[in-house]
Amino acid sequence: MILSIFNFFKAAFKAALITIFFSISSYALVKFDVDVNITKKTQAKMAQMGEELYQKSGISTVIVAKKELDKKEFLRLKNSYLQELKAPYVIWFFAKDYYDNDVKRHGKMNLLISSDDLIGKYDESSMFSPFSGTFTKLIVIKKSKSDPTSAAFLNGYGDLTDMLAKSHGVKLSSSLGDESRETVNVVRVVFYLTVLFFILWYMRVKFFKKG
Repeated sequence: MILSIFNFFKAAFKAALITIFFSISSYALVKFDVDVNITKKTQAKMAQMGEELYQKSGISTVIVAKKELDKKEFLRLKNSYLQELKAPYVIWFFAKDYYDNDVKRHGKMNLLISSDDLIGKYDESSMFSPFSGTFTKLIVIKKSKSDPTSAAFLNGYGDLTDMLAKSHGVKLSSSLGDESRETVNVVRVVFYLTVLFFILWYMRVKFFKKG
């Protein structure tokens, strides 16, 4: 009886330690500094992938996603994280509107790495290519019924963590996987086909109905 009680408290203590560890690691290893619409559910999934990436490769990640960002604030955030983080790390900066010396740019997207050791470990074009990037191809959809921001960040971050893990010869069990990416591609194709259909329908009604 006493042994059973001891084992119970031992297991409870171990579970508590694991919970505390992951609570701390979630803050330290995957950090979010965002004011755009990335849902808590999406952030939780990204944190899960990021924590596993850190455990298997030692790479921590930070996601800075802002509605607006100027050059001064960008440099402040950049210097702050450079002092705070321990290598190796990747910082993903995103701003819908970026101001460079008061001149408004369309936006800002880039990855800041801690050292040359991470060069070649991922492909930015895979994420940020205008038409095929895992992130960009969703974030550019402006008139979707649902906000595409969460899906875009989840898709892009999943791609980034998979590439970094693969470069270290490991695989993430929390990865989105090819099946999820194919689903996103199908949704994207259906969206654009729907838009094309309404454009053609409008042109037919406006220009050919009279004839």
